Amino acid sequence: MDDIALAVADVEQAFRQLEFAIKLMCYCELDHLDRVVFDSDLTLRFENENVGFPTGNFATLESVVLASQIQVGVSFGASAIVLDTAYNAAGTRLSQQSRLPADDLRAFVYMVRCAFSHKIAAPRWDMRGPDFAREFSLPLEDSIAIVNLSELNGEIFDYDHIGGFAQWLKVKTAVLQAIAGTS
Repeated sequence: MDDIALAVADVEQAFRQLEFAIKLMCYCELDHLDRVVFDSDLTLRFENENVGFPTGNFATLESVVLASQIQVGVSFGASAIVLDTAYNAAGTRLSQQSRLPADDLRAFVYMVRCAFSHKIAAPRWDMRGPDFAREFSLPLEDSIAIVNLSELNGEIFDYDHIGGFAQWLKVKTAVLQAIAGTS
């Protein structure tokens, strides 16, 4: 497999993991998880070692929901990282000064990746200078979506800042289309 094919496979798997994490979070938030069974003692026996997890870490609804919400963030961060890596595999350079929609999409993915790259469990926007702390015009499906990141530097990342999960799925599709055109 070439680098682009491997990058696409990573993107697909990362988004599958994000889907799983979101479904698990909803399942937990609706209190469908049997916490008594889930929070039982667990010992994993490996050839060279054993690993044990005691009861008590996931005994309350709040602890399970929080863990599932953090898992969504970790999966979301991984999806941003692999989208950025896919651009790199395709040889698509980051053009900071360009305001063309295709370049905006590339820069936008990079900015989302940056929000998660150093604080994956508590991501923050890290945009320095006017090249990144600005409005982005994203070519998604048959229209241009406008995402304004101009006032978010240092703020805690919120999915609504980027248009939510549905828009992130459109970003994935647009990135895969963009890199397909490079191979």
